[in-house]
Amino acid sequence: MEVLLVRSTVGLPLDSSRRRPFRAIHHTSSTISVCGGGTNLRPGEISLAHRGVLFLDEFTEFRRDLLESLRQPLEDGFISVSRASGSVTYPARVLLVAACNPCPCGFLGDPVEPCRCSPSAADRYRRKMSGPILDRIDLYVTVPRLTPDELVQAEGQGGESSIRVRERVLRAREVQWDRWKNLGYQCNAELPEKALRKQVRLDPDGRRFLKDVAGRIRLSGRGISRVLKVARTIADLACEESLSTVHLAEALAFREGGDLPWDR
Repeated sequence: MEVLLVRSTVGLPLDSSRRRPFRAIHHTSSTISVCGGGTNLRPGEISLAHRGVLFLDEFTEFRRDLLESLRQPLEDGFISVSRASGSVTYPARVLLVAACNPCPCGFLGDPVEPCRCSPSAADRYRRKMSGPILDRIDLYVTVPRLTPDELVQAEGQGGESSIRVRERVLRAREVQWDRWKNLGYQCNAELPEKALRKQVRLDPDGRRFLKDVAGRIRLSGRGISRVLKVARTIADLACEESLSTVHLAEALAFREGGDLPWDR
């Protein structure tokens, strides 16, 4: 219903299917087109992606001020658009997917092609992604070059099928809905800080492990909260009720730079 209401404000077809929105925006997009605004205070792409995916390709090519404007909606799940004519609050609970090259030439960390960027150029490129924005991204994943054998590998070999993954995700979402519905939340990602610390409990070994690793990689308070949510989701995907050190370790592995080339 929320998705249909947002779509209706901009005259988009009211598709009654249950397919979640997917919005891909170009790096030349304006702040108004992404966040909303204009004369009629229309919703932006982040609101049109509510309850779905907002995809930002060439993440480092987006203007810094536009990326910084995403901080509040990524944290709160809504965005307030204000102009002289008034103010409107739109829903903006999205799954942000961002993709970028590791450096300007694209070969930093590549096992075949050497990087052609100067250290200063690579550093400037990396600094386009601010700490507060990276702090709001739960999973860092490096996608390495595929070998010729991997490129020609027959479909269905070497990995879990999409159908099987979908089944596990749907089952985990049902578990999360049953767990949090009395508190007014749909999934682990929606838990605010206070509810998270109260409802997601660690045993002494888990607390000690999280404290040690968080100190070593200098995780912020927000980062620790997001690790707990990811770990709880990993446990749900594995159909395990208790949150263990194994789940924390996997969540931290995604958070610990994801083996990003510039961290090597």
